[in-house]
Amino acid sequence: MMVEAILDLFHSKTLSGSVIAVIYDTYSSAWQIPFLLLRDSLGKGYFPVISNYSVSFNSLIHRGRSVGLDLKTELDEGRMAVVDVFGSRYSPVHANIPGVFYLDKVEPETINPKIDIIYSQLREELGEDTKLFRLIYTLDGVSIMFGEEKTIKLLNQTIAEKSVKCPESVLLIALNSDVVSKRSVAWTVNLSDYALLARSRVTEEGVKELLYPLKSTSVDFEPKVYSLEVRKGEERIHLEKLSTPELRPPAEEQR
Repeated sequence: MMVEAILDLFHSKTLSGSVIAVIYDTYSSAWQIPFLLLRDSLGKGYFPVISNYSVSFNSLIHRGRSVGLDLKTELDEGRMAVVDVFGSRYSPVHANIPGVFYLDKVEPETINPKIDIIYSQLREELGEDTKLFRLIYTLDGVSIMFGEEKTIKLLNQTIAEKSVKCPESVLLIALNSDVVSKRSVAWTVNLSDYALLARSRVTEEGVKELLYPLKSTSVDFEPKVYSLEVRKGEERIHLEKLSTPELRPPAEEQR
């Protein structure tokens, strides 16, 4: 399972109570990793909540489906929720689906308190002991919506409040590093307990990818390099440890 594979990368037994960053570039397949982690969180004591800043609701459904996650069914059966910030901001037409929440106004000054109210409602309905698996999809989408400076402040607030209100919950951050500055990427890694970095290179043979576990709280953690390959089936992402990197120089230096 994907969670167990990620735990092995981090030399950790659990992701409970942690902040995880999955950082990738434009041509990487690693955008699927957050959806795989979210899918695997179902049935393991977590209630997943996606804060969607980047795509239409239908596109979110399709992206979940690509890793075997049927978001529509999970929503209909009350096993997860979506806060559709993207739809709230850009469309007057909203999906009438259980577990999908919309905001009356989307402004950086009020976005976090409004989402906190939704989290509080969910915990009241599900029980105060419910552990949330919160996915920010994506942090670069937040930056496009509000600007990088305000996004950094919002992320600081979210993580500070999470440590008090939801200490056992997981906060997962998806970030396309090509959309934001190096400063934003650096700050995201700084705030995270665990961080993965995917780098891709477009070649005549196809897209070649490497995955770097950058950060872990485990004393046994040792950074290594893995090849990343997408294959048929629900697991999708397959990793192989490398003795030496196969992609040099880094993809961003070749663009």
